[in-house]
Amino acid sequence: MDLKQALNQAELKARQRDSNLAVNLEQVAAEEKKANEQGFTIVKRRNTNKAGFVQSIKENIGMLVRNKYLTNAELAFVYSLHELVELHSNAIVDPETGQFLTVSEIARTLKRNVKKTSTMINDLIDKGIIYEFVNVHELKEFGRAVSERPFFMNPEIVLCGDRNRINATLSRLVLMNDQFEKKKIPLAWKLWLHPNDEYGKLYRRKTYLKYKKGAKRP
Repeated sequence: MDLKQALNQAELKARQRDSNLAVNLEQVAAEEKKANEQGFTIVKRRNTNKAGFVQSIKENIGMLVRNKYLTNAELAFVYSLHELVELHSNAIVDPETGQFLTVSEIARTLKRNVKKTSTMINDLIDKGIIYEFVNVHELKEFGRAVSERPFFMNPEIVLCGDRNRINATLSRLVLMNDQFEKKKIPLAWKLWLHPNDEYGKLYRRKTYLKYKKGAKRP
C-alpha cells in the first residue's frame, strides 16, 4: 500500500468514526423540549483552553506609537513583561509562585541587566505604563520605600483578565495618576470606576469623558 492509499484509508476510517460519534440534533431537540416542560435545561458543554492569555489594548498601543510616546526599547520591554502579568490583579509576579517580583528579580527572569531594567521600569512608571504601590508611612519616615514595591501594569495598556472586572484599588490608582490625560494622549479605551462599584471597567473614550464630566473623582 502506497502513502496515498494509506492516507485515503485513514481519512475514510476517521469519517466513519466521526459518523459514529455524531449527535442526532433532532433527537436532542426533542429531548430538550421534554426537559424544558419538566423544568430542566440542557446545556452544551464548552471546551476550555488553558493557554495563558494577556491582552494588549491595541487601539491604545497604536495611539502611543503614533504619538511616539514610547521608545522601541520601552515597547519591547512592555511586551517582554506579558508572561509575568498575573490574572485578575495585573500585578507583575513570578508565574510559578505568584509572588511580587522586585526589579532585580524581573531582570533575572528576563535575562536583562539590573541597572538598565531599573531605569526602564522607572521611566515606564513616569509615563504611566507601570504603577507601583508604595507604603506612604515608609516614605514619611525614611524618605523612600524600604519594603516590597509591588508593580502593576496599567490595564489601559496591558490587561490579564476581564475588562469589565478590573481591580478597584488599581482602578483608583490609575484614575488618580492618569499620565495619558495629563500629557494629552487621547486613548481610545479608558478606565473608569463608578462610586461604590466593586470593579472598574474599560469604556470607549466618549463614554469615559461623559462619566468624568458628570462625576466626582472616585
